[in-house]
Amino acid sequence: MVSIIICSVNPVYLVALKTNIAQTIGIPYQIIAIDNAVNKFGICKVYNQGAKQAIYETLCFVHEDVAFATQNWGQIIVNHLADEKVGLIGLAGGDAKSCVPSSWSIPIISNQINIFQHFKDKSKAAQYIVETHVPNTTKQQVVALDGVFLCTRKNIFDTFNFDEHTFKGFHGYDIDFSLQVNTQYQVFVIFDLVLHHFSEGTPDSKWVHSAITLSNKWKKQLPISIYNLTKEEENFYHWRSLQVFLQKLFALKYPLPIIIKNYLNYSFTKYFRFRRFFSMGKYVLDSWVNAN
Repeated sequence: MVSIIICSVNPVYLVALKTNIAQTIGIPYQIIAIDNAVNKFGICKVYNQGAKQAIYETLCFVHEDVAFATQNWGQIIVNHLADEKVGLIGLAGGDAKSCVPSSWSIPIISNQINIFQHFKDKSKAAQYIVETHVPNTTKQQVVALDGVFLCTRKNIFDTFNFDEHTFKGFHGYDIDFSLQVNTQYQVFVIFDLVLHHFSEGTPDSKWVHSAITLSNKWKKQLPISIYNLTKEEENFYHWRSLQVFLQKLFALKYPLPIIIKNYLNYSFTKYFRFRRFFSMGKYVLDSWVNAN
């Protein structure tokens, strides 16, 4: 039995998803769809409200712009969560999280992804993306999950809620919740359930703000990985994550003073190395010249 919590802003999407769930889930379920089109609460607040209405032990938080392609998927997630060591499952995630602001998608070894992605550009064909370094796997451990599909147990949610006080929008909540659960349980991407996702992420300035907020909240615990990393590996991961973050700031056309401020802020850490610092500084200046 599964309680499905949905933050809804599009009635057409919601009707289609309800029909899809009825045709595919395969076990008793409850849909808790909270209309957020008018109130426009942050997704954390909506999900927390929805979870309070759940009558079943398995909780599934899912976006409304999706469709399940796997039959009897309800039993699949119940089976995964029957392992008491497993606290949270999803369909896309990364094996590490840096102290630099980032998404889940900067891994140490490999991202774990299992999703049928559709694109805004209708001329671009939908793509079934499966990424893992372990072939023929049913699940792989990660540190942080993407929020399109998150499943946990009610007893875990009684301890770990979505942080609606810190994350008031629609970014950062998924990684934060993953990191919370990860303090006591294992987090996994599963590969025996396929989901169509009909939209793409929007890493805009609001995403940047949430990513910085997340890094500040977890700065004492980050970086974190499912692997035991050497100091050299941690150092490499830090600077690689910083380069990706700076690339995002350039792509979003942030002013140079803000980019330099972030460059200095995340350079002068315990991972500071002269060679990497000057190399990254050259990258920042070259990128600015090329952009102008």
